[in-house]
Amino acid sequence: MRRLAALLVLLASLPLAAASQAVAQRVEPPAGALPPNLGGPPDSNAPPSVPSESTTPELIVDLSLARVSITSAFQGESILMFGMFDPPGEIVVVVQGPAARETVMRKQRVLGLWLNTGRQSFDDVPAYYAIAASQPLQRLLARGAGGEILSLEDRLSTIKPATPRDAAELAKYRAGLVEVKRQEGLYPAAIGQVTVQAGRLFRVDLPFPSRLPEGVYEVKAYLLRDGRIVAAVSRPLPVGKVGFSAQLAGWADHEGPLYGVGAILMALVVGWLGGAIVRRL
Repeated sequence: MRRLAALLVLLASLPLAAASQAVAQRVEPPAGALPPNLGGPPDSNAPPSVPSESTTPELIVDLSLARVSITSAFQGESILMFGMFDPPGEIVVVVQGPAARETVMRKQRVLGLWLNTGRQSFDDVPAYYAIAASQPLQRLLARGAGGEILSLEDRLSTIKPATPRDAAELAKYRAGLVEVKRQEGLYPAAIGQVTVQAGRLFRVDLPFPSRLPEGVYEVKAYLLRDGRIVAAVSRPLPVGKVGFSAQLAGWADHEGPLYGVGAILMALVVGWLGGAIVRRL
């Protein structure tokens, strides 16, 4: 019995000794070893979404407004684009409206009356197109920064005629399209100025006219270095009607007949009221 009791006591003490030895091994790592993920090699068990080394973006941009709201009293809008870049470099900003089909009408005087004597439709025409740069754009393009960055002339050269026509006639219609767009303020002739401060901060005012079409615009900033694009950041800019003007536009689009009848009735009522007031006077 005494031998059996001594054997049981010996077996019970063995797990405690092994546990204390394991604890000692965890608490006292080998000399010179670094804790995991603190200067040592990356852990192979880490998820792939965790970057192994930090990266610093070369271009950061933001807009002062998240969207352009068109109301009944809308007279245009000016949005500030600002950001930071890693010098050296130059900044080019391109603002492009949604592309759609545009039709150009040619008017001629016939027997004392102005009549439409021709028309030409173009596909992939940007509703708005403006460029701003920290240096003269032609100088930047001459240094090899072309390709993705297009001037207004280069961008319009990519639009496609809906119907085939002689090249000389297409050039005339294309010039008429540019003239109409510039009269509406949608194709600014002047290149905007990007102001660079402290060698790495920049800002530019982006003007939008009162006759601004609806849609999602793209505001894209490029960082150029030694004549090459090294970074580009794009920001979407929604443009849409809000308030009572948005409701009227919705009725006109979705309830065309009802909207037409309502407009006629309103015109009749206004005319009757105007006649009644005139008769009393």
